[in-house]
Amino acid sequence: MSFIPAVLRWRSKAVRLGVSLGWYRLRTKITLVFVALILVVLAVIQMTASRALNDASTAQLDEQLAVGQRVFCRALQTKADELTQVAQVVTADFGFREAVALHDPVTMHSALENVRERVHADVALLVDLNGEVIADSRISGVRGAVKAERRLAGGGRERGGSGGRDLREARDARDLKDLSDLRRDGADPAQPRTSQGRFGGRAGASASSIGMLDARAYELVSVPVKAPLIIGWVTMGFSLDDAFARDMHELSGLEVSLVHRGVSGQWEVVASSLHASDRAALQAALTNGLFHMTEDAGMTRVAGYALKVVNLSGDGAPVVAVLQRSLTEAAGPFRQLRSTLLWLTLGGIVISILGAALIARSVTRPLASFVDLARRIGKGDYAAAIDIRRRDETGDLARAFDSMRNAIALREERITELAYVDTLTGLPNRAAFSERMQTDITQAYQGGAPFAVILMDMDRFKDVNDTLGHHVGDRLLWEAGHRLSTALKDSGYLVARLGGDEFAILVRGGDQAAAHRCATRLASALDAPIVVEGQTVDVGASFGIAVYPDHGADMHTLLRRADLAMYVAKRSNLGVAVYEPDTESRDRDRLSLMSDLRHAIEHGGLYLCYQPQVDLSDGRAVRVEALVRWRHPKRGIVPPAEFIPFAEQTGFIRVISRWVAAEAVAACAAWHARGVVVGMSINLSARDLVDTDLPDYLKRVLREHALPPHWLCVEITESALMDDPEQALITMQRLHRMGVRIAIDDFGTGYSSLSYLKRMPVEEIKIDRSFVKGMAHEQNDALIVRSTIALGHSMGIRIVAEGIEDAVTLETLRALGCDYAQGYFLSKPLPDNELETWALAWQAENGEKGEVCVRGG
Repeated sequence: MSFIPAVLRWRSKAVRLGVSLGWYRLRTKITLVFVALILVVLAVIQMTASRALNDASTAQLDEQLAVGQRVFCRALQTKADELTQVAQVVTADFGFREAVALHDPVTMHSALENVRERVHADVALLVDLNGEVIADSRISGVRGAVKAERRLAGGGRERGGSGGRDLREARDARDLKDLSDLRRDGADPAQPRTSQGRFGGRAGASASSIGMLDARAYELVSVPVKAPLIIGWVTMGFSLDDAFARDMHELSGLEVSLVHRGVSGQWEVVASSLHASDRAALQAALTNGLFHMTEDAGMTRVAGYALKVVNLSGDGAPVVAVLQRSLTEAAGPFRQLRSTLLWLTLGGIVISILGAALIARSVTRPLASFVDLARRIGKGDYAAAIDIRRRDETGDLARAFDSMRNAIALREERITELAYVDTLTGLPNRAAFSERMQTDITQAYQGGAPFAVILMDMDRFKDVNDTLGHHVGDRLLWEAGHRLSTALKDSGYLVARLGGDEFAILVRGGDQAAAHRCATRLASALDAPIVVEGQTVDVGASFGIAVYPDHGADMHTLLRRADLAMYVAKRSNLGVAVYEPDTESRDRDRLSLMSDLRHAIEHGGLYLCYQPQVDLSDGRAVRVEALVRWRHPKRGIVPPAEFIPFAEQTGFIRVISRWVAAEAVAACAAWHARGVVVGMSINLSARDLVDTDLPDYLKRVLREHALPPHWLCVEITESALMDDPEQALITMQRLHRMGVRIAIDDFGTGYSSLSYLKRMPVEEIKIDRSFVKGMAHEQNDALIVRSTIALGHSMGIRIVAEGIEDAVTLETLRALGCDYAQGYFLSKPLPDNELETWALAWQAENGEKGEVCVRGG
């Protein structure tokens, strides 16, 4: 299979060669296709024309040979007729007839010679009725007559005998015998004879034929001599020699050759109009038998000639005429026509190549314009139009292309607008702000003035969005953007909306003080209430400032640090804050806490403490609240306030909540087994309430530790309820149906309404510690606590007060009818191993009233 890589390499080289030569270009392909088609058509035309010319040439040759044959035969017949007329005149002469009648050899010979000379015949014979030659002009005097008579008589009787006369005399006798046979047969002169001769006459009339005498061909005529009966025959003949052949050539336009078959059976040329070389070629063809010596053979091509055989003295006769036509001369007119056709073909090819090239150019030139325009459009240049004013398909394509260019330009403009303009406020968006800020950084780095970045985030926007709807939120964002851009009309500022309720301001050429003044001005612009659809909305904003190059040398660092400063302002209610390096270090610490917190859960770094809740009516410890603690290997005890909010922001609070639930339920079940029968409270966050799998998880944990659900209480803050009230309600109802108790934690600090409270399956309310601590010396706090207790009792809900730190507060709550109490005055949060000790001490101190609860409520 080694040939396969070689084939692939050859194909690769062929492709590269084709590309380098431009074979794959459309113009080349069109030209080649057109030229190939035209070449095929011209080749078909050329072949058809050549075949037609060949057929025409053959037909013309046939026609020329046939005409030549007729002319040749007519010339022979005419000559024979003329000779016959002369011979008839001679035989009508009385003196000649008398000499023949008297059988006077000398007189007959003299008279015969006179007749021959008078008619310019080449030979004259006198033959008696028995076919014997009694006078011969070829032999002089009486000797000739006697010799002829003796030869004829002897030849007739002893042919092939011991006399052995020479072959020429034998041939002469045979030819004369044939003529006498023709006379006796009386052939019809209108029909050629195939057994005796070509020309003949009626019995007693003249006859003619072609014969051989003295190895020469003669045209012989025989006329009877009457006195008054036929007493003999006068035979005269003309020699058919080269001169005769040339005359026939001039008359018929054909080369004429007379061919004789001798005694040996070989054909020999006895007379011809051909040149010596062509005559030799004809003789060689006769010797080699290259064609048939019959008329039926038709036209034959031999040695550069088209030839036809004409029998002159009968079928298989010893004398035939070969009529020839030079193929070169016959093809002369056709050769000129072929040459003309060839030149026309070549001209057609050249014209077709030029036409194909022009057509290909007319097709590909607009395409080149399209390619150039497409490249310019690809580079973002939409101003250049294509200049093609045609009414054909190319013009349609050009107009469609131009329409496409305009449409793309419009879409590009729209895309650019969408890419760099905020559709809601009409302000520049994040992409536009980033590009402008990067430009300012480059200019400032090259020696330009410094600048500042201000990030702004609207306060309580999520609450407005959730309460009044997104359409109100969108209108609020538009109004905020309008106020910001109106407050900063100077060209030195750029106001942009980055997304959500976050805006950014670029203060060009300003330092930290200028940026702070700008932020203060913007905060004042947003102080006035905004009225949307009849709703008056009070919104504030928090601003964070970062200055180039003091707070960062690149865009991302400046934006991140301005964002940190903004969240510092939001958490601290400062309104405006400038970036400080300590803030970023604290945030980095918070980020590192995330990974440490995961590690703590997986390796036992977290543990639970339990703070008891006491029934104020009888002093019993009825429940404990599970509080998570973190013992960090390097930082020591990490307060929950440092990692719980961060876990809630990142969503990791779900993992912590499930861990707390599993540990707390396990501890409660273990206490019950040891006789310490108390309930267990755990805290759930907003993310836990939207976790649809939480109820099933708690059910599995309770079933695993065989703890009845009513011993478990989940505490939920008001703010957690407001994030997704509907889903929170569904989760609470599922927990309630399981038998789990539900309490509202930090009641009074959130925004929950009584309608929500009425819908929720709540059994307890925990008053926030901020109200409980201040009730001893703050009349308003005491009023809130009293009202909450009354409200809860009116709705059948028990009240839990947390944050009790002194006896006065405890007694006051008991007097107000509060149900349960929790705080450091009663007990601080205790580890698992200290809770039982506390329970025993509490029971000893408070007597029977302090016994540990044996109920779940």
